[in-house]
Amino acid sequence: MKIIEALALSAPYIHLALKQEAIVAVIEKESETVIKYLAGKRVDSGYQDGQKVNANDQNVYIAFTGQNADVVIPKDVYGVAINAFSFPIRENGQVVGALAFGLPIDNELKLEDYMSTMDNIVNNLQDKVHTIASHSEELAATSEEINKQAQHALEDSEKTNDVTDLIKSISRQTNLLGLNASIEAARAGQHGAGFNIVAQEVRKLSFETSSATENIEASLRNINRNLENLKQNMGQINDATNEQAQLVQDFSEIIEELTVLSREMKGFMHDALK
Repeated sequence: MKIIEALALSAPYIHLALKQEAIVAVIEKESETVIKYLAGKRVDSGYQDGQKVNANDQNVYIAFTGQNADVVIPKDVYGVAINAFSFPIRENGQVVGALAFGLPIDNELKLEDYMSTMDNIVNNLQDKVHTIASHSEELAATSEEINKQAQHALEDSEKTNDVTDLIKSISRQTNLLGLNASIEAARAGQHGAGFNIVAQEVRKLSFETSSATENIEASLRNINRNLENLKQNMGQINDATNEQAQLVQDFSEIIEELTVLSREMKGFMHDALK
């Protein structure tokens, strides 16, 4: 029995071994005729036993040249993507035919598409995480700068308190001088009447200065309270920003691990489809 005949007889068992998922065909080179053809469950190239090989069937004609074939036939040819491969059948050192197979790879291609989509999603996530991390760093720097400015404002406010204390001291001395001037003007009698008016105006100015200084001090106390509250709030923002930055870093590491896994799975699928 010739080898090509033996393979034709064993084709049904090969078909069963492949769980009837693949196309199995035995083709004679000399007559370019299909000796045995078995369709897969989900894929059928349309051949029949005794039929001539399609002249465009690259998978078979590569095997006729003595080379192993491995081609992917797109979905639009047979309704489902196929990984077609074939091997030359040799007898007495001569190629007498081809043993051809065709496996549906639509599920594998779908999985590859899913992996590519996941890879794109992971890359987008990574870009977003990097953007958030950058913004977090900017926010932390801004919070720190505002905190410093608030501290400087508090220090300047304390210096202003020294100035208002000096103004109050001058006001008290001016009031005392005005009082003494009024006393001396009273002693001078009629000759000191004009001087008494000036002394009274000086005391009036002293009282107004003292009142204005108290208002300034009250305003400064409010400013100090607001600045203290600002410092506390900025401290909380700074703590929250640091915590956010750490979370972003942790999330970035997880994304990186997912990226590596996605690439490994994509590589595995690529190798599996070869």
